[in-house]
Amino acid sequence: MPKRAPARLKLTARQADAGTELARFIAVRGGVPEETARAAILRGAAFLRGQRQRDPASVVGAGDGVEVDLREPAAAELGKERILHLDELVVAVDKPAGVSAQEDRQGGPSLPDLCSDLIGGPALLVHRLDRGTTGVTILARSKRAQAALLEEFRSRRAHKEYRALVSGQPRGEEGAIDSPIAGEPAATRWKVLERFPEAALLAAFPATGRTHQIRIHLRELGCSLLGDSRHGGPLFVTRQSGSRLDLARPLLHALSLEIRHPQGGTLRLRAEMPDDFTAALRFLRG
Repeated sequence: MPKRAPARLKLTARQADAGTELARFIAVRGGVPEETARAAILRGAAFLRGQRQRDPASVVGAGDGVEVDLREPAAAELGKERILHLDELVVAVDKPAGVSAQEDRQGGPSLPDLCSDLIGGPALLVHRLDRGTTGVTILARSKRAQAALLEEFRSRRAHKEYRALVSGQPRGEEGAIDSPIAGEPAATRWKVLERFPEAALLAAFPATGRTHQIRIHLRELGCSLLGDSRHGGPLFVTRQSGSRLDLARPLLHALSLEIRHPQGGTLRLRAEMPDDFTAALRFLRG
C-alpha cells in the first residue's frame, strides 16, 4: 500500500539545510511534493521560527524550527442557515471567512455563485467584503434591484457597523478618520468597546466603501487588525502566561447593515460574531 501523506510536519533544519528555500526544505525533509508544500505556505499554514511565513522562497537557517499543516482547507460552503433575509428582490447572507465576493487568484466559488446555488436563481453583487471578513452581505435578485441597492451605498444612505479586534490601544474612546484611499474620499468612525493589555475591540462605522477601507484606516490609527499582516497586524496574540493564539484571518466582522429596500421601507440585517472571533475575545479576556 502507498504511504499516506502526513497531515502535519514539525521539522528542524540541519546545518546542511541552511540557505534552502522553505518550500524546497519542506518537500525534501517532509517527503511531500514541492507544489504541496508551496500551496500550504501560500495559504498561511507554515511557521518558520515560530512566525507564520507566506513566502515559499524564504530561506531557512541551521537550527530553525518549521511547522506546517498540509491538510487542504474544506471547500467553501453556504448553507441555508447563513440566509439572513430572502424575498423576490433581495438575498442577504452571513458571509463566512474564505469566500470571495468575486473570483480571485485563490480560486473557489465566489459568493454570488454560492448564493445562486443556494436560492436557485441569480444573485448579483452589490457590495464587497474582503475574503477574510465575515458578516452581513446583501445581494440583489434582479438588475433593477441591484441598481437601487447600489444607489443606496453610493449616496451613503446605507448604515454599516463592524466589529474589529485590533493590536495596540487607540488614543481616546472614539473618533473619525477622514483620509483618502487610492485618491478617493474615505471616512470611518470608530469607538472603543473593550480594552485589553495589548489589544482592543472596536466598533467601526464606514461612511464610504473603499477597498480595504477599515483595514487601512485602522492602520493609520496605529491599531492594525489582529491577523492582518498585509497592513501591519500580528498573526498571533499571547498572554503573560506564555499561551499563544494563532490567527488565520484579519479579525473583522460586518455586524449589521441598515438599507432601504428596493420596494421601500428599511431592511435591518444583523449577523452574530463567528466562532473564531468570539474565541479570540475569550483568549484576550483571559
